[in-house]
Amino acid sequence: MQATMAFKKAFLHKMLEGLQLSLLPSANMSLVERKEAVMASSNVAMAYARNGANWSRAIIANLSREGKSKSLVRSLLGKDFERFNKPCYTSKKLTSKKILKRSYQARRTMRKSSPGSLGRSLVKTRTRVLRRVVPGGDSLDELSLLGETVDYIVSLKAQVNLMQSIAVLNHR
Repeated sequence: MQATMAFKKAFLHKMLEGLQLSLLPSANMSLVERKEAVMASSNVAMAYARNGANWSRAIIANLSREGKSKSLVRSLLGKDFERFNKPCYTSKKLTSKKILKRSYQARRTMRKSSPGSLGRSLVKTRTRVLRRVVPGGDSLDELSLLGETVDYIVSLKAQVNLMQSIAVLNHR
C-alpha cells in the first residue's frame, strides 16, 4: 500500500511552507530548536495532507497544545485550523465502572479454563501498545484502530521518503 500522488503533493507543499515559516525568520536558532521546528512542520504537513483521519486530528490537537508549535500550526493551517480541531467521534462505547468490573471478573474466570487464553492476552497486550503508538488510538475500537494504523504507517512511510528526497536535494 502506498501514498497517493495527491497526498505527496499536499504534504510537500505544506512541509515547505512550514519550513519557511519556522526556520527562515530566526537565524540564531539552536540545532535542537531547528530539529523541533522541522519535526513540527513535517507532522502538521502530514496531518494536513491526510485530512480526515483520526490520527491526523490527534496530531494537530497535540501540537496545538504545545506553546512553541501552536503558532506554527495556526499559521500553517489558516482557516482549516478549526476544522482540524473538531473532536472526532468514534464507536467506542462508554460503560459504567461497575459493569466493566463485573465483565472483567467473568472474563478472568473464563480465561483460566480456556485453552486460547494466551493468544487472547497477547492480542490484548499488542492492542494496548498499538493504542499508545497511533495518535488518537486510545479513543478507537479495535477495528477502527487497525484501519487507522495502516493509514498512519503509509503516511509515515511517505513522510520519510519525502524528507529523504529533500535531504538529497540539499546535499547537491
